[in-house]
Amino acid sequence: MLKQALIIQLTLTGIITAFLQYLNVESLGVYLSIYAIIYLTSMLLAEPMPRRVRRIHFIMSALLVAAFTYFAVIKVMQILG
Repeated sequence: MLKQALIIQLTLTGIITAFLQYLNVESLGVYLSIYAIIYLTSMLLAEPMPRRVRRIHFIMSALLVAAFTYFAVIKVMQILG
């Protein structure tokens, strides 16, 4: 299951990257937010995961959510500011 999730993740990342480049999106926040969503949703398919992989997944998820939150707060501050 982990292999399938990684293949789905790589495929979606490639498609979305090509599409965002086609739209001339230059914001790092947009890319990171979409990659975080792709990672978190594709890893839901990878259950059950070995214990070591689960730890790495937890750390990656926490970092991606923190980065997503940072860019979201920056964008909200720009809109309100």
